[in-house]
Amino acid sequence: MSSSIHQPETSVHIPTKRKLVALRRITSLKPIKRSRWEVAIVGGWNIVVTKGEHSVGELVVYIEIDSFLPMSDERFWEYTGPHANHHYEGERGYVVRTLMRLGHISQGLIFPLNAFPEINVEKREELKGDLVGSPGRVEGAMMELDYSEMLGVKKFEPQYFEEEGAPSYGPPPIIFPQPGCERAQNVVNLFHHYSDIEFLITEKLDGVPITVYSVENRSQWYKALPRKQGSADSPRPRFGVCGRWTDHIEEEESLFWKTVRRQGIIEKIPQIGMQCTAAGRKKGGNNFAIQGEFCGETILGNSMGFEAGQHHFYAFAIYDIDNQKWLPPDRALSVCRKLNIDHAPIIARVKLNEFANNMEELLQKAEGRGILGNNREGLMFRTLDNAFAFKAIANNWLLEYSHYKTTPDQW
Repeated sequence: MSSSIHQPETSVHIPTKRKLVALRRITSLKPIKRSRWEVAIVGGWNIVVTKGEHSVGELVVYIEIDSFLPMSDERFWEYTGPHANHHYEGERGYVVRTLMRLGHISQGLIFPLNAFPEINVEKREELKGDLVGSPGRVEGAMMELDYSEMLGVKKFEPQYFEEEGAPSYGPPPIIFPQPGCERAQNVVNLFHHYSDIEFLITEKLDGVPITVYSVENRSQWYKALPRKQGSADSPRPRFGVCGRWTDHIEEEESLFWKTVRRQGIIEKIPQIGMQCTAAGRKKGGNNFAIQGEFCGETILGNSMGFEAGQHHFYAFAIYDIDNQKWLPPDRALSVCRKLNIDHAPIIARVKLNEFANNMEELLQKAEGRGILGNNREGLMFRTLDNAFAFKAIANNWLLEYSHYKTTPDQW
């Protein structure tokens, strides 16, 4: 085996950077009866706007939910003036949230493109120089960009459950990717491209994504594990538990470690290789990572309804570190069942067009009762070859709990 360390393969589970501020086209406008408002449809998102301010086909600046608008930009005055509801990273401003307006869900904000000359003029001219003679290509290129940094818009991330202050080795290992995928509303032409594709659909659990991993001491992967600062060559355990930002050192008070130890996850990971070999795995050692949702009573708003002191880990994916690829969802589910590892609840295995035919129907089906009986956060969809994944978050859940939770796009 080569001694060089390979980066994890590009996969649907590697988080894509959200475009907090992007150019989008209004596809339709739906009036709200007996009011001065209407619903603008932008991609898969619904935004309640004042009647007459926008038109179908108009290219607008769309700002996603979870965006922090700085008070210093006067173009956001309508929101950052009387409604400046947060101090964040030294600034006062407004956090864009999912709202209910006149009985309609509103997710995000839109602004006329001409209100932002740095985009409409300066960026357009810059791209014209690169794409001479093709106005359509210029506009297409403009729609691919994220303008959040240009406008000083930030992703609002309140205190996030990562066992802050707990001892750690530093950032997570580079030998496996972090979880994450797009929301359904951000997937362009979802029902056109994926209508006839089969998905494994699971419950989207409200928790914190963590990775539990095991590598063999003599493997190249062990050498790549992070160490304590100042002790790069010192030995360390071959097992690990990490959140999105931190590889946690095991200690008695760690909820992450206590929970995965109690459930026997650490001891079960080395058995995955045998299960995969029996299923036809051709090569590789016994180096695997299980990714899943850490849920419990102390996690954010506890929307799942755990009793006091209760926490639990539910797997949703297994990564083969040696072969640098994810196990197919069916294989991961089979391994979890054989090793008695709790998996995120299975909703269905079905073609998308047999489950829903449009965004409205999909979001309606995201609603429902979760594993513990409370309203669930939503649904996760993964193709059987792991080539694509997306999530559908229940609107009723967003209205009730999104103020607790603004995570680094793991939902």
